[in-house]
Amino acid sequence: MPKNYKQKFRMAWLTDPNFKSWLMAEDDHAKCKYCHSIFTSCRLSDLKSHMETRKHKKAVSDVVFMQKRIEFSKMTMNNSVKLADVKNALFIAQHCSIMSCDHLVNLSKNIFTDSDIAKGQQMHRTKCSAIIKNVLHEHFIKDLRNDIGNSPFSLLIDESTDLSTLKFLGLTIKYYSEKTKDIVSTFLYLKQLKDYDAASIVDAIKETLNLFQLNVKNLRGLGTDNASVMVGINNGVYKRLKEEVPNLVHIRCICHSIQLAVSAASDDALPRNLDFLIRETYKWFAKSAARQETYKETYKLINNDKLPLKIPQACATRWLSIENALSRIFEQWLELKTHFQIVRSKEKCYTAELLYNMYDDDVNLLYFSYLQPILVELQRVNKLFESNDVDPMKLLNDLLFLIDSLVKRVTAPNIRFDIFTHKIEDYVDNNAYMGYLFESQCQKMKKGNLDNILIVKTRCIKFVINLINQLKQRLPENIKILKKISVFSVENTLKVNKEEISDILKLSGVSAFDITKIENQFRNLILCKWENTTKTIPFWSEVLNFTDAAGNNPFLEIATFVISLLVLPISNAEIERIFSHMSIIKNKYRNKMSSYMLNAIMTIRAAFRRNKNCCYNYEVPSELLTKIHSNDTYTSINLEDLDFPSFETLFI
Repeated sequence: MPKNYKQKFRMAWLTDPNFKSWLMAEDDHAKCKYCHSIFTSCRLSDLKSHMETRKHKKAVSDVVFMQKRIEFSKMTMNNSVKLADVKNALFIAQHCSIMSCDHLVNLSKNIFTDSDIAKGQQMHRTKCSAIIKNVLHEHFIKDLRNDIGNSPFSLLIDESTDLSTLKFLGLTIKYYSEKTKDIVSTFLYLKQLKDYDAASIVDAIKETLNLFQLNVKNLRGLGTDNASVMVGINNGVYKRLKEEVPNLVHIRCICHSIQLAVSAASDDALPRNLDFLIRETYKWFAKSAARQETYKETYKLINNDKLPLKIPQACATRWLSIENALSRIFEQWLELKTHFQIVRSKEKCYTAELLYNMYDDDVNLLYFSYLQPILVELQRVNKLFESNDVDPMKLLNDLLFLIDSLVKRVTAPNIRFDIFTHKIEDYVDNNAYMGYLFESQCQKMKKGNLDNILIVKTRCIKFVINLINQLKQRLPENIKILKKISVFSVENTLKVNKEEISDILKLSGVSAFDITKIENQFRNLILCKWENTTKTIPFWSEVLNFTDAAGNNPFLEIATFVISLLVLPISNAEIERIFSHMSIIKNKYRNKMSSYMLNAIMTIRAAFRRNKNCCYNYEVPSELLTKIHSNDTYTSINLEDLDFPSFETLFI
């Protein structure tokens, strides 16, 4: 070592047991807190030598003598008070903001003055936040992980931005629960993203699966919207995940596909003034209580003192959302026309004059009379796929019925053809029956409007043709998957003459030996008497838990395979609900909420929905109470930098 070498202060010395109590850094030098000595050479040997000096030892002993130990009385808290704290924290997480905790506890003390439990409560917003993040969050995460077990599962993913412009990937999981004997679809996690590209999304998915200790090989399906980053055939999210999971099934959201099909068909065929009429009618009443009262009086005069239903707002990005507003306007057409006829002269407003002219135009009413029943049918099917309570095996029939009903609107009744192999344009009947509402409205219109009626008919038929072609383009893969799943419906399973399932098993990567075994089990299912023979999921749950005299399940393989099909996502409605909950929790009044707290609250609320209980009837486990008012309640690590604190042993 050169003679002129000067050792700089090393931060590692501050963690050395021999030095950390008295050593501190001052610029690049070391300094003794007690002696105030500064070491310019700053060598380790000098520090060790200083420890043995009489001056240092005397300074240390003087400081220790001056620092008298303060004795605190040990606080004890009975389980009743701990339970009250947990219940209050559950109530806060489920129903209101954390700031309410201060008043909630004080209110309990003022009301229940004779209660020892109320007197013993000392929980306010800081402790409430700690319990939610560090105790309840971990508890419900562990409960979810144990419920999933080693079952096959599917993920529904979508990206969004919260109120503070943070990018999130929302993940919900669909799996078979042994506890409830049912298919469960629930919130999993909100993972913060740095970017919206496919690589970042795939990395976020893998990190989340590792966090929850879920095996990616158990991933059966991936539900996404139709964004190119998700469905891209070269570098999309599904393409990247399929490289690791070869039998992964990708399902594009059918609800989203129907929405896009309707929007594309209307843009090309329908006049834009229809959309304008719906949106401006809502805006007219939205922010004016006086206008609403004026319309109520007009409506009551026409309808014998009945009150009108409000006209809902139509979503700007999804044309199918107009159905609710369109139906409401169509039902109140006469009343709205009368209202704008009255107010146009009173308010001298151009919008009122314009809206009256549009309501007075019978052509617009003719469009509404044709579109209303079509949009109602589309919305009915859309809501079926959004629901979690429908039989997934019967959704194929509803989807095919929708397409067939659209075909029948523009073709002759005696025409039969496969819409997926033939062009609809070759079979269109320009004189097809347009429906009772449309035809009766045509009879009311004057003879001078025959040309307008012909134009409306042509454009309406074009709308239906475009809609059918859009559905054909967007839904073939979904229909193929639904056809595979429908083979295992209760009706088909309990038939004597069953459909062949070898192709489905082969495509799913089942070995030849297992295919033979599963086929035999599928044929033998009819030999047993089953209790649940009306709904698919309860039926296969019964098959999965069936045992013979020896305690073995002779149908284990077929039941396990069908359960892996039932967990496939049908639509992305659940992930859209998650983002709605996110917007409710992190709103403009709580815009500084951390992503960790957001995840904690959403996890607790999802657990209540999943278990069908709430804060007042949830049975708190006794082991959870031991963490209250202990070191487990508060943590010394920075929660903002971690997704989950101390989760290494959580799932053991």
